[in-house]
Amino acid sequence: MYKFIENLPPNWPDLAQAELTSLRQVWLERKGALAESKALGVFVQRLRREWAIETGIIERLYTWDRGVTELLLEQGIEASLIAKRGGLRREEAERVTALIRDQEGIIEGLFEFVKGQISLSEHYIRSMHKEFTTHQDSVEALTTDGKLIQVPLVKGEYKRLPNNPRRPDGTMHEYCPPELVKDEMERLIGWYLDGESHAVPPDVLSAWLHHRFARIHPFQDGNGRIARALATLVFLKHDLFPLVIRDADRTAYIEALENADRGDLLPLVKIFARRQKDAILQALGIERDLQKLTVPNEIVSSAIQSLKSRAANVRSQWEQVYELARKLHGDAVERVHEVASLLKTELQQVKLPGVQYNATTAEARSEEEKSQYYYIQIVKAAKELGYYANRTWYRSWVLLDIRTTERFELLISFHGVGHEFQGVLVASAMTFRRLLSDEETKHGEIVDAQPACTEVFQFNYAEKRDETRDRFRGWLTEVFAIALEQWRRSLES
Repeated sequence: MYKFIENLPPNWPDLAQAELTSLRQVWLERKGALAESKALGVFVQRLRREWAIETGIIERLYTWDRGVTELLLEQGIEASLIAKRGGLRREEAERVTALIRDQEGIIEGLFEFVKGQISLSEHYIRSMHKEFTTHQDSVEALTTDGKLIQVPLVKGEYKRLPNNPRRPDGTMHEYCPPELVKDEMERLIGWYLDGESHAVPPDVLSAWLHHRFARIHPFQDGNGRIARALATLVFLKHDLFPLVIRDADRTAYIEALENADRGDLLPLVKIFARRQKDAILQALGIERDLQKLTVPNEIVSSAIQSLKSRAANVRSQWEQVYELARKLHGDAVERVHEVASLLKTELQQVKLPGVQYNATTAEARSEEEKSQYYYIQIVKAAKELGYYANRTWYRSWVLLDIRTTERFELLISFHGVGHEFQGVLVASAMTFRRLLSDEETKHGEIVDAQPACTEVFQFNYAEKRDETRDRFRGWLTEVFAIALEQWRRSLES
């Protein structure tokens, strides 16, 4: 049976991701300085194009590896490229190109819609559907005897027949019956506008709107693309970026939607917030494009103006985030000592002749010379986690060293992110083993370095200190769970 959509959950303030809230504040403060930057324009245009490509891949309207997507992002949406690199016949490549360009038109329209400060309406959503499906004339349907057939696609109008998919286990997933769609859509728009008026954070409002629209599934086809467009619209209205859900996110994204079906919206909120955080950090890393300034005095003038605009507050912002980093470093030291003490007690119970197992700790604060250690491992982990580690402005680390028949180490590192300081620092975690030539050797070759976190912990000068430290403790708990499991597996190898 279809379950009617619900308004925002009563606990919606608790769902908002504090990290995104503060990072958005940093972005809004910095955005003005980049407003005329050609580099920012290129970045946003690339995001638009990626959105147009990936929203179709998620729906399996076409598929190829990430390398083809990167090529299209760099060179444009061209049928010849899709045919050659995507392995499609020319006719099919032309059809896919037309679909992607329709989707490009949608994202361009969303930007224009936001500029016009127009309220969301059913009419706009139906118009969006019509544009999405300009070059899509049919859709698969299941006959009563279980055969797949192609039927004409009705564009820009609500569905006239049920569109309930069958799950792999044979059960039917119930979407809104056609006769109730109009009422449900009116309810959805009304609740959304109310959420806007109550300043519901964009990560929560976008996830809620996306999920509730998907639950209704008002159109014969194209509902997923419309849902992601509506989520993007929410973020654009908050001066953020298009919501790009990549094919690599597909499994987690579908699982999050299923969790939302069961009443838990948080996993979907987290996915949306993470994609926005990634986009903001990339945007903050954009440096002014000086290559177009060919006259020396223009270069000097631009540089001086940039320095003047930042001099008033940058030092205080630096100190705020550095002080926060020092607090988090202390929290990490405390937690590492706790785990080391527990391990030491347990390891002493392992009795082997001539062998003594142990667990020790070490640390280096930013002002200490040894804070420069572990550069290679930190950079390698950063690359695997998809960001640039900058240890120029701030660097410190905390180490847990577990000594059994070999040495297994967990390193928690604090450092900058991106090529230019924008008031954002991160903590990352990684593990590795040491190959020792003899028992007396303190240092040995480091091998098997790997991240011990699913994502870095980001923090900035605009965050509330207590909230950040609470988030960090939660992140540390996950880090130790990952690291100790990696240690356990290393003992079995």
